[in-house]
Amino acid sequence: MIISKEKYWKQVRKEKFKDNIFRIYLDETCLQSDRGNDIKLSEQLADEVVREWSIDGKIDSIKNSFFTKFCFSASDCTEKERLTVLDRLVEYGNCDPICYIASEPKKFHLKQEKLYSPLIDWTEKFLSIKLKTGSSLLFIEQPLINSSKIAKYLEDLDNFHLTALHELTKSLGSLFIALALYNNFLSPELAWEIAHVEDNFRIEIWGEVEEETLIKNINLDFFNSLVKILKMI
Repeated sequence: MIISKEKYWKQVRKEKFKDNIFRIYLDETCLQSDRGNDIKLSEQLADEVVREWSIDGKIDSIKNSFFTKFCFSASDCTEKERLTVLDRLVEYGNCDPICYIASEPKKFHLKQEKLYSPLIDWTEKFLSIKLKTGSSLLFIEQPLINSSKIAKYLEDLDNFHLTALHELTKSLGSLFIALALYNNFLSPELAWEIAHVEDNFRIEIWGEVEEETLIKNINLDFFNSLVKILKMI
């Protein structure tokens, strides 16, 4: 366990543990998570963590680097925390935005329908569920069996994949868009477009607001980093 607040090591390296799994070493000390778990990663992900720990800086700052923070979070996920994440993702599925298609203005309705309909069809087939849709902002109650089928799929994911899917869902605001991206039904570009169809329509009508654009670009950078992780785990 690292207890110093300042960087004390001279060399960072990855070392094969087994098959395509690697550990990270700071000099001769094996890198551990905040809860004392060894960090065991794919080669690509290990390379990113090595890069982050090779940069000068305080340890707290390094721990907050994107790939390190993700790996620590996945490695330290307890059973209780895992169940909490599963519950949150099921909740997303019970009120997913792709089930809400505005009735007006017509141009916006047609845009949502064009983007959402193929995704709804894919989701229903992939999870063997039926989604209720509507145009109202009022909550649409989905069939009870949906929750158990969504949970059954999620329960088979290991902590790294579950953490990635959770972060993607939060980033996109939709479990089903995240699932479609995770399973290669959607490209990252199309997933981002679908998730921001309402914002993009508003910008088309009223124009961009500089502050909102800056925030959106930051969020897009974070999303793109998550997409990179999908290719590494």
